[in-house]
Order: sequence, then C-alpha cells, then structure tokens
Amino acid sequence: MSERFKVDLDELDGVVRQLRRLRADMDEPSQKVKYSTTIPMSAFGVDFLEAGKLAKAHDGMQEYMSQVIDALQDLIHQFGEKTEASRGAYEDQEHETKTSMNG
Repeated sequence: MSERFKVDLDELDGVVRQLRRLRADMDEPSQKVKYSTTIPMSAFGVDFLEAGKLAKAHDGMQEYMSQVIDALQDLIHQFGEKTEASRGAYEDQEHETKTSMNG
C-alpha cells in the first residue's frame, strides 16, 4: 500500500517571495546602522578622559550591529535558496510521477 502526499507548490512560491521581500526590507536597517549611526569623536567631549573609550565602544557596537544584520540577511538568503531548490525538486518529482502514471 503506497501513501500519497501532495506538496502545495504555490505555498512554496509564496514563501520564496516573502523571503525575498524580507531580505530587501533588511537593506534599509543595514544602511542605517552603517551610515546613520555614526557619532563624531568630538561629540564625546573634549578633555574628557573616557571620550576615547566611549568612541571606541560606539564604533564596536556599530560594527557588531552591522555584522548581525549581515548574518540575518545571509541566513534569509540561504533559506530562500534552499526553499526554492526544494520547490523545484518537488515540481520535478510531480512531473516525473505524472509522466510515469500516464506512460
């Protein structure tokens, strides 16, 4: 007795579209973190002993946030590619099954 199952290819297409949109939406925060959160060294004060440490801590956090967003974008991209590949494999299998049943 064989079990039959069906994969909704339209749903997989929807997931791929959503992942692409999400990845595109991440471009704005990525640009903001890199270019809109810069604080000049002078903003931390003059003749203030900890000014250099504050500036360095800010730069480190800015870099960290940039890396986090980049990692999220990479993860979303990889998941999207794998989902798209799975969708293609299911479609190929569906076509092969139909062909073998009709032939």
